[in-house]
Amino acid sequence: WWKVTRIVGVATDTCIYHLENDPPSVPHPFPSSVWHLSARFGAIVRDYTPVTTATEWERGHVALLVKTYDDGAASKRFAGLLPANTVASLEKQPCWLLLTPPRPTLDLRLL
Repeated sequence: WWKVTRIVGVATDTCIYHLENDPPSVPHPFPSSVWHLSARFGAIVRDYTPVTTATEWERGHVALLVKTYDDGAASKRFAGLLPANTVASLEKQPCWLLLTPPRPTLDLRLL
């Protein structure tokens, strides 16, 4: 599970969700590739290409650029996420997102 630490609006319908995984993630399986992962909200699964590097993944940080759609099932779930705070118990906060391990999109060594 990844914790939302910050949400930055970049357009009226687009935000960057900054996430942390503590302890840091395992070594990145595809450091020489363009990669993607999936965000899971129960049965709702959507693929995203992070706007962070493989090195940042290994340090336990990832950022996802997410466009919001009025009728989007994942969009509604992302809209319900809030950055973690120190006031309430972390377990009860709507700041958690389940991400899959990275998967290769394009092996840059083949170019």
